[in-house]
Amino acid sequence: MRLLPCGQSIILVMKRGGAKIDAKVIAAASDRGLVRTAHLLELGVASKTIVRRTLPDGIWSRALPGLVFLKKRSLTPMERATAVSIYCGRDAVISGRAGLALHGLGSAGSFEETFALIPESQHRKSVGFAAVERTWRMPTPEIKSGLRVAPVVRCLCDAVRRMRNTEQCMGLIASVVQRGAATVDAIMKELDAGSTRGTAMPRRVLRELAAGAHSVAEAQAQKLYRRSGLPAMQHNVAVYDAQGKFLLIADNWLDDVALDWEIDSLEYHLSPVAHRATVERRERAQNAGLIVVTHLPSDIRDDPERVLSDLRSRYEQAKARERPNVRARSTPDRTYRRSG
Repeated sequence: MRLLPCGQSIILVMKRGGAKIDAKVIAAASDRGLVRTAHLLELGVASKTIVRRTLPDGIWSRALPGLVFLKKRSLTPMERATAVSIYCGRDAVISGRAGLALHGLGSAGSFEETFALIPESQHRKSVGFAAVERTWRMPTPEIKSGLRVAPVVRCLCDAVRRMRNTEQCMGLIASVVQRGAATVDAIMKELDAGSTRGTAMPRRVLRELAAGAHSVAEAQAQKLYRRSGLPAMQHNVAVYDAQGKFLLIADNWLDDVALDWEIDSLEYHLSPVAHRATVERRERAQNAGLIVVTHLPSDIRDDPERVLSDLRSRYEQAKARERPNVRARSTPDRTYRRSG
């Protein structure tokens, strides 16, 4: 047997086959309830005890290979991130969507697949919720909630490299940039510095943002709209409420039902200030009773039938309500829309 310190007291611990190991000692040896099997054996927990307690009817569970969770329930997002960090070793860095969430830029669902980077010289397989990638470009980690996490731009680039949906990719980039956590230039620079694998779609999204796809998307939108069977739209009209107060410049306006269709190119509000202005403008429109329908350029390009279905259903919704007391007036000034 051997002596283990626990706070100010000393706990007597017997090796395998002897006295029970104090639960407080085991808990103290864990990180958020997670402990390596090898460490449990070092503490004197018998291997048969570990097996028994991690059976389906046991009080512990297996988190990842060689890693025990000292509770019988699903891991929380933070516990999953901790488990992956322990599983991958001390040099590992959490990245991707899980890393963004640790930076405060994502939801708990971002952790469902926890992505980690390890040095190219090391080996660790992806398993369960642990997605592991070897790299020669290990980032300098930041400490978030006690875990080693890649910088925001690296987390974002690792996340979008693994995405397959253009709209989701654009949405994630926008959400990070809108909060001032990264710039389009910094994201492109990081993509250029790393592997080209998985970067075709995010590069295309970033090129659209940098080049300005809005006018092209609107031209495509108007061409698509002609197939809708709905009344002709007015374009670039100023909308005012009953008191004559300006509400917004409507891109594509159906006056008979007070409906505005916006092609929401992200180049116009990829900053916290501009994004806030967009949100406020839509709140004014909704408070005045307008129906605002929004689509991304990628929707027009990749899923035109869904766009048409959306427009038809929202038109019927608008027609079924009483038209709000607003009036529209044509304006040639397109820049006005983006400022209000």
